[in-house]
Amino acid sequence: MSGQENEALSLDAEQRKKANEFIVKHLQNSMLDGKTEIHNLRFKLSATYWIIVALSIAMFVLGVLLLSVPLRGNADEIKSLVSGGLGLADLTALFLFKPIERIHKLMGDMSQIVIALNGYQTQVGLRLMEMDSTDRKAIGEAADYISKAAKESIKIIQDYFESAAAKTV
Repeated sequence: MSGQENEALSLDAEQRKKANEFIVKHLQNSMLDGKTEIHNLRFKLSATYWIIVALSIAMFVLGVLLLSVPLRGNADEIKSLVSGGLGLADLTALFLFKPIERIHKLMGDMSQIVIALNGYQTQVGLRLMEMDSTDRKAIGEAADYISKAAKESIKIIQDYFESAAAKTV
């Protein structure tokens, strides 16, 4: 081989190495973005949880207040009946909507989703650490493992929600 051919081969190898390093950095940035998305999902789910709790408490307090209007004695019979009826309907609806069960279900759903996503991210991170960015075969194997991990995580979440839906039917 001549000096020019060796130089061309080393340039190609150097360019490939730089390209692979760029890809690995891009994938690592994607992982960081994924962590941010999981954090945002946790925040949204926890906000939903606290909204349900706050609305359930407000609904209970409103029902008790409406029931207390007839006990004051200074309202006429119609207002007393209407407010008492609304108070009873409010408290009945609160217990019929089963807020505690909804809260528990929401927390279970959130936990399952977060566990599946954290497992996926961990698998991807470990594969990226294992991968040799200068070896095309290793990159292909890592891509295959990451694809399988994504499919497994999606299946875990789908199975969870399908089994939960089957239980409610």
